[in-house]
Amino acid sequence: MSWDRSEYTEFSLCACGKGKVVRQAYIEDDDWIRTRSGIISEEICCNDCKEKFHIEHYTRHCFCLPWKGSGIIDRVYLVPNTLSIPSELSEKKFHFSIEEKIVAGYSLEEISAMKADMIRSKYSTRLERKSSQEIVAIYAKQNGTKRLEPIVKLLSNIESQYNKYEWTPQRLEEFRRKEKMQIQENQQAIDIVLSQSIEINFRGT
Repeated sequence: MSWDRSEYTEFSLCACGKGKVVRQAYIEDDDWIRTRSGIISEEICCNDCKEKFHIEHYTRHCFCLPWKGSGIIDRVYLVPNTLSIPSELSEKKFHFSIEEKIVAGYSLEEISAMKADMIRSKYSTRLERKSSQEIVAIYAKQNGTKRLEPIVKLLSNIESQYNKYEWTPQRLEEFRRKEKMQIQENQQAIDIVLSQSIEINFRGT
């Protein structure tokens, strides 16, 4: 299966308004009516502006339903040569095992209380604690069973080596607090650069 490619040229005024910024781009489509596009090159065609600015893209990834678009917002700027747009920071995504997820979500005291609840109740339908029910749901999603015996063994194993785990609720909360501050400070740095830059919008001939 091949892609049919069409190349085209777009223009925008430069910072001083006397010259142009030129973009060479392409769009491709196939027999399944799929399309894709890209940029070949972008160039400031103004000697005065070229001495003062360079081209940078500020790309943000936002939540978007698949049928409404890619969720990618790409804005193009003429950035002063003494500056550069910092890379955007985002919240760290953890890929926890089921043990790590339990430790990160519940204190040791709560884990012990959940285990006692399961031993006392014997069946998942009789559990009294909301946290116990949550752990059963997490375990069942991964292992396909709500039997309490293997979950109790899992909780006992966590209890016996609790100190080996990196992410307890307290540590995770502190990490998120610092991370939030870093993201905010980084966004402020981005905003400062953008305030001194000139956004450009390309159009066809």
